[in-house]
Amino acid sequence: MTITLSDDQYRRVVILTMLGEWMVNATRKEPDAEFELAASQLYAVAKGTSAEALVTYDEEATQWMPSDASDDEVHTLIDDYDDKTFWEDLTTRMAERDLIEERGERTVNGMRPAERLRAIESAAKKYVDEFEHHGLERLAIVTR
Repeated sequence: MTITLSDDQYRRVVILTMLGEWMVNATRKEPDAEFELAASQLYAVAKGTSAEALVTYDEEATQWMPSDASDDEVHTLIDDYDDKTFWEDLTTRMAERDLIEERGERTVNGMRPAERLRAIESAAKKYVDEFEHHGLERLAIVTR
């Protein structure tokens, strides 16, 4: 297979690969070797490109890997994603919880997807406002 990419496009594909491989393997006890191998093959052709500094050859593992120089750029993207999804997930889960408490699990589970989404979005508004203004500052566990 042959793919023609500009230098900038190749650099972006390398970063996308780093992000994808991180997502696949970050929570595993043992990394997925097939994903690592595919990434290594892509990194192996970085010499002479603007992505060259982003990769390094690991003699012990006998494969190409992200270099320390890639950490800041890649982890900034990961951190931005994690921050955004944290707040969205927290807001949605709390809104779903409130909706179930208010209407009952059977009713909520019986809603059509669009109706359920509208109800969750409506319930989430108070959390979006709270978290935008106060973050986690006023969030507490209350025992009942």
